[in-house]
Amino acid sequence: MNDNILHAIESLCDDIATSTNAEDNQKRANAILALAFGGIFTPEEIEEDYTEDDSVAGAEKDKIKFPKPGEQFEYNGVKFTALGEEQGGILAIVSELLKDEMPLDESNKNDWRTSSLRKYLNGEYLEQFNRGDLLPFVSDLTSDDGMKDYGTAEDYVFLLSCDLYRKYREPVPRFNNWWWTLTPWTCNPSHADRRAHCPLLGRDGRQRCVRRSRRSPRLSVQS
Repeated sequence: MNDNILHAIESLCDDIATSTNAEDNQKRANAILALAFGGIFTPEEIEEDYTEDDSVAGAEKDKIKFPKPGEQFEYNGVKFTALGEEQGGILAIVSELLKDEMPLDESNKNDWRTSSLRKYLNGEYLEQFNRGDLLPFVSDLTSDDGMKDYGTAEDYVFLLSCDLYRKYREPVPRFNNWWWTLTPWTCNPSHADRRAHCPLLGRDGRQRCVRRSRRSPRLSVQS
């Protein structure tokens, strides 16, 4: 037990021994119990234990701020733009498109769950980051025509859905090229074998139908 607490208890015991006031002695006894079993610090102890370093550390902690929508930050050498808070973390998108163009899926499917691009982003591409810094993100794969056959997908690195793009259109960087979304136009099997049936977005927000496009990964950073 802390010496200051012991001294305080001893002082209270001495007061009880020399006092005949029952009410005051009861208060002193309650104080002794609180000090002995509750771990309450005396004012002197708080003053002694609280140092200038504690004050500085607290101030530094208060300065920690997460990026606001549209603000850029660098993580493991990659520049990202914060979009907003989603699913307990900060949703962010790369500030520059990746150099290589790729199809959404090498097998010409529009299902993000089985796409070759998803496997690359959550495999080789993910290796450059510390997975412990990231949060798994659940994407809604509802198609543009309202079909929900594909359900959802959970990833560390993913593409924006059309709904998320509409929600964060303002802070999304204006890329000078077309880029993939993971939202299919339809889940109809008669059309799902066309890789062009996942919309691409241009710098003006227009959709286009092409066979190959650049990648614009997103991730969710812990807040």
